Amino acid sequence: MKPTSVLILITKSVWGGAQRYVYDVATRLPKDRFKVEVLSGQEGPLITRLMEAGISAHGSLAIGRDINLAQDVKAFFQLISLLRDKRPDVLHVNSSKIGGLGALAGRLARVKRIVFTAHGWAFNEERSLLARLFIMFLYWVTMALSHETVAVSHAAKRQVAGWPLVGKKIRVIHNGISRETVFSRSNARLELVRMSPDLKKAVDSVSESNLIWIGTVAELHHIKGYAYALRAIADCIESLKRNNPGKRVIYTIFGAGEERERLQALVSGLGLADSVFFMGHVPGAAEYVSAFDIFLLASLSEGLAYVLLEAGASAVPVVATAVGGIPEVVDDMGSGILVQPKNARELAHALLFMVEHPADRKRYGLALKEKISKQFSVEEMVNKTEEAYLNK
Repeated sequence: MKPTSVLILITKSVWGGAQRYVYDVATRLPKDRFKVEVLSGQEGPLITRLMEAGISAHGSLAIGRDINLAQDVKAFFQLISLLRDKRPDVLHVNSSKIGGLGALAGRLARVKRIVFTAHGWAFNEERSLLARLFIMFLYWVTMALSHETVAVSHAAKRQVAGWPLVGKKIRVIHNGISRETVFSRSNARLELVRMSPDLKKAVDSVSESNLIWIGTVAELHHIKGYAYALRAIADCIESLKRNNPGKRVIYTIFGAGEERERLQALVSGLGLADSVFFMGHVPGAAEYVSAFDIFLLASLSEGLAYVLLEAGASAVPVVATAVGGIPEVVDDMGSGILVQPKNARELAHALLFMVEHPADRKRYGLALKEKISKQFSVEEMVNKTEEAYLNK
């Protein structure tokens, strides 16, 4: 039997959650039943990793994340030409921008099956009402043009389930991870201090028993709530100075992005220069999550964050905001602590509880590890994606 041909489109070839998803799907679909190709709007880590894994992948689409009318029109007609030439059985579009262009091009090229994966809804971001309504309309058009929409969380599905003509063709497929080999806690810390002399100086200044290592792995974007996280770290440090002066908190941030300069200025303004360390983009950052005592994610909006799955796989307890699909991963006061978004004070209280209750911290981490292993496997994610492709 001829393999089902799948063309996967994604706007950016960085290494974020959506790209990790594309990589896992593309590399794990059974090769005897599926022939996969991936196209993005640029070369980058995703395309490189896919090619190294033997997947046909190119960053040749004339498309970028920001709106550029001339470039986007060019990309649209390029897509139509590509689809008519390649004639895939399945077109799988990821991210909002290429989702809309790709779904429309797919319809015009008469692709038999178009699947759109919504990794998060951009209308949840802080924008004007008019901008949010316009984005919602664009999502509705994309979903209407697609034969099926995959939501990465039940929360994401609930937000659009009542929309006309599209609510009945949405299925939930949680992100999943494999149980990859990672560094032990001590080895992860050794590797990280080698990367940053300033971090090494901070770590060496306190005994292991008094060190509390908090970390975040996420793009430096306002939607990740870093401003609230940093204020919470400042409050936590001040409280420990008063009540438990032997403890030392350090906060390491893994990721690159447009907010770096603003966040560094905030760190300076809060007097956190000797406690907060920007590691930048670190390849394979998930391998170092085991270094942390607490994983912090202060997102204002989220689909279903891979980084929480990675933290759980390493038995690292989580403090996070109760947005999007996060409560589907972390059980409040069971495998972590959830707080409301945009609330630095609540984040600080949660962090202090974790710092002051090491037994609970350990229990939460082990509970999260058990849940991830049982409910968020990459094998189940790929199997369900295969079902979406075949309309089962």
